Amino acid sequence: MHSSHPQRIGRRALAVLGTAALGVGAFALPAAAQTPRPVTAEVVFDEPVEAGADFTTGAMHLEFGDDFTPGEHEVFVQLSVYGNGWELADGETDDGACELAGTPPQWVNCTATAADAVLDFAFDYRAGAGMPSGEYDYALLIDIDGANLEPINGTVEVDGDDDDGSDQTFLYGKSQFEAEPGSATETAPGYLQQRSLPSGTAALVYRATEPGFLLSGTVEATAPYDNCIEEFKGSGPGVTCIVTDIEDLPGTVFAPSEPIVYKAADSAPGPIELCGCEFSVRALDAEALASEYGEVSWDAGSDDLFGLEVIDESGSPDHYDTVGYIDIRITENPYDLAVEEVNIKGGKGDRVKLTTPLKNLGPAAAVPFFDGPGSYALIGELPEGVELHAVHSDTGNVGELFCLDGEDWAHHLPDVDTDDLDFACFFQYLGAGDTLDFTISVDLVDPDPKDKGRLEVLALDNDGYPGIADANAKNNTADITVNGNGSGQLPKTGASLGMMIGAAALVLVAGAVLMVVTARRRKAAAEE
Repeated sequence: MHSSHPQRIGRRALAVLGTAALGVGAFALPAAAQTPRPVTAEVVFDEPVEAGADFTTGAMHLEFGDDFTPGEHEVFVQLSVYGNGWELADGETDDGACELAGTPPQWVNCTATAADAVLDFAFDYRAGAGMPSGEYDYALLIDIDGANLEPINGTVEVDGDDDDGSDQTFLYGKSQFEAEPGSATETAPGYLQQRSLPSGTAALVYRATEPGFLLSGTVEATAPYDNCIEEFKGSGPGVTCIVTDIEDLPGTVFAPSEPIVYKAADSAPGPIELCGCEFSVRALDAEALASEYGEVSWDAGSDDLFGLEVIDESGSPDHYDTVGYIDIRITENPYDLAVEEVNIKGGKGDRVKLTTPLKNLGPAAAVPFFDGPGSYALIGELPEGVELHAVHSDTGNVGELFCLDGEDWAHHLPDVDTDDLDFACFFQYLGAGDTLDFTISVDLVDPDPKDKGRLEVLALDNDGYPGIADANAKNNTADITVNGNGSGQLPKTGASLGMMIGAAALVLVAGAVLMVVTARRRKAAAEE
């Protein structure tokens, strides 16, 4: 039995994190204006959650330390739980108002406008009948006075109806494709109907997803048929087709009569699996169909309808799984990150402000894979005799540099020797042919140093994902000199550069309701 979600961060439904574990916020703040952080942050489920059981009440619990003045801060907390079949509801709260967001509800948003040092929020949850057993992702976002702390990720265990999926109406196949940038791939992944359709079934809803928010736009799904819609409905972007001309044939394998087309962007980088996408089939009765999609009508005689047709009259459950996968791997199409040599000019005692370009020479875009604080890093060590005065960081939005304080470097750059670094900045995106300007101010103590410093750009990595897609590693580093002098000694940054995904490294904050969506990739074990 495979879990319905790929690689997870953490294995406990109770997440208790101190200040250090919570990491940094989305904005670098001056030392005098540091955002207070909870010394304890807990999400509590009564697990394992039994599929099909009634709603149960869970809890979000925050405790702040001495740096938090009660009544002077606004605290926003959002909980997201992922997986088809999860249902969330508002619970009674002690310290603030909570509301639901998403359709169907997928987020619980709670706000305390004049927060106490101890906060408790309640929410109700359940796992729907037929939900497969496994560990499902959740994410907790904490926002204090408008500053976002790194979200906390964890998992919650579900005890499904049957670990082997034998109690499910549908089991799914897996499709794998290679696609060139700019190309269109036609997909029609099949599924096995292993049990009779539920009584009163009026329609089958066939849904195929796209890459989530971080990779949004790299691969897009289209189904240009009269009975299909492109929508964002709870589980993320993708296409949904509603089929009312259905047959009830247990033991039969069906597939779409018309393809769902996945179009890879011209700038999509590779070789990388950008679409670890999923497809699913749901049986809805007339009431559920009207509730979710309103009045559904189209010309029954249309020649432009998405349908489901029999491809095998005697399918075996051994060849199918509880989750359907559509994996699209982009063929070789690298980006090329590059930095230029920096020469600091001045005399002893001078304060020099300098700007150097960080470039992507293409042909692909350097796209977001991780968040909190970014997917790429720019690090540097200054020559002896040069002292860093200030790093001029932007706000950390996509396409901007976001620089962290030294206490956070080791957490986000575990494979880099950070002891001698003077700065470390992160960014999420750099289009082909685009440039980011990096600006620092330095003080010249010795205008004639005997060594050089180094500037280096890194593509972060999590245990081999997304993989190396930089066309030329040689231009990823450049010297930092003073008045053109230096012996060429360089800092040690380690032979293997990567990123340890921490409590929130795969979460994006987006939209007016600060929707949190976990960007995930599947374990290799999911293919065994």
